[in-house]
Amino acid sequence: MTKKHRLIIEFCGGFGQGLALLYALRSPDVQVAGIVCRDTQSSLARKLIDFAQPGYEIPIVTGAKQPLFSGTIETTTPEGVRFLTETTQDEESDLTYVTFDRLTTLALAVVSDPLLACKFTRIVVQGGAIRVPGDVTAIAETNMHGDPEAAALVLAARLPLVLVPLDTTSSFRLTEEQVHTLGSLAHAVGLIDRTTMSDMHFAASARALHAWVAMLAALSPEKMRTEQMKLSVECKSDLSRGAVLADLRAKPSVGTDTVVCVEVEMAEAERFLQTVLDQGGV
Repeated sequence: MTKKHRLIIEFCGGFGQGLALLYALRSPDVQVAGIVCRDTQSSLARKLIDFAQPGYEIPIVTGAKQPLFSGTIETTTPEGVRFLTETTQDEESDLTYVTFDRLTTLALAVVSDPLLACKFTRIVVQGGAIRVPGDVTAIAETNMHGDPEAAALVLAARLPLVLVPLDTTSSFRLTEEQVHTLGSLAHAVGLIDRTTMSDMHFAASARALHAWVAMLAALSPEKMRTEQMKLSVECKSDLSRGAVLADLRAKPSVGTDTVVCVEVEMAEAERFLQTVLDQGGV
């Protein structure tokens, strides 16, 4: 009997992330063991669960509210951190953690539980830009830039990490027809409103579903090509803060060995997408 994919998903809302979460919720091969999100997104997570009707209970917990060195001290341990540290492996299925957000919650969980790495088969992180420009600064991607210190801590922890950077996620682009169809589904679920659907900026940004590719890497690791790279995260320089630095020399020596997803099978990504389109949102 084939094992189910057991996922804990961390997301911070939005069109692409919502669709990736919806796919996982509706897939018969996936059990979503928990959702970690920012407190402002818990109602959206509940709405997606109600829409998908997976047939089992899914805990929704809030992650860290602020980056590690934001100047604001959280007086209690975030729910998401406790949830990760209390999670146990299941003999019936592998457990994968997939995050579309900054790495603050994961970093705090690593500090709280030195054995966290033993609980997960894979930890799939959507984030970073290695050979391509960043999306928030010239060289930094949003999630890494959001909390560089947390990202550096997670890399150094030597978790079973798979990084899915912009280099890879940007390779999957939607057609105009697919954007319209998925936009209608997103509107039905409550991810976007009619005004957003008609906005040209939305149409352009929706063409690249970064979270979609990261979800594919989580669910079908055999459909991706990876390389091991030595990576560091820049935390000090104002100009390059949050940049993922890869030592690409013939004999790399600087950074932590990290598995990086460099390519996914586009045919498989299209199949994932077609599954959602065929469902028609109902």
